[in-house]
Amino acid sequence: MEQYVHTLIAANSGFVPASSQVALFFNILITSLNFRVISDRRFQPELRIMKPSGRFRSFINLTGESESFPISDHIKVEGIADIQPLIQHLEHYGVLLPGEWEMKHRPLVLLATDGVPYSDSYVCEVSCHLRPGLVSTSDWDVEALPGQDVPIFGKPHKGGDEAGVFSHPWTHQRIEVPNAASARFWIEFEFGKFLLPQMADSLDLLNSLIVAKTEECFQTRFVQGCRFN
Repeated sequence: MEQYVHTLIAANSGFVPASSQVALFFNILITSLNFRVISDRRFQPELRIMKPSGRFRSFINLTGESESFPISDHIKVEGIADIQPLIQHLEHYGVLLPGEWEMKHRPLVLLATDGVPYSDSYVCEVSCHLRPGLVSTSDWDVEALPGQDVPIFGKPHKGGDEAGVFSHPWTHQRIEVPNAASARFWIEFEFGKFLLPQMADSLDLLNSLIVAKTEECFQTRFVQGCRFN
């Protein structure tokens, strides 16, 4: 089972935050939204920034053809105050912070694949991502239901106000979310393997306080999507 990622997508697809807003968002997570940074670095990565290195790694795919993918630089960040100067001139980055929520502060309800509620602390990596141009923020499970013409998550996108398309985590049915097809900036909440959200037919799953605080921080509206990676 792949990692489950819940995504907040800027409804204004061309929205680009100030670097100070990104730093403020991570501060709000800790001070106002009860996100606890995990201090045991033997098992969890540290606060870090990922940015393009300009290097590529090549491999041979299953058909015997050569392919390559870009390699990112990983920059260790000592503290939240150091985020702003490190990203303020970047147009392509990810800022990632691992941590956890206690059950009473959980950001959404997660179930094991057998439908039993997950009752331990919610380990999660929260990350903010910016790209130099619009990319697709839809995510479709082509293995479960092939034949849908949905742009791959993260690939360049022409933009527009169309709905984002997502696969229902349990039924694999199509879910459309207005203004969620593309973005330059989005926020991810990545949870562990073998966990899926408790939901009906809507992806509006995050605790409303998290959404409200995020929109207040960035002064823009966000919509919700999901994917697996």
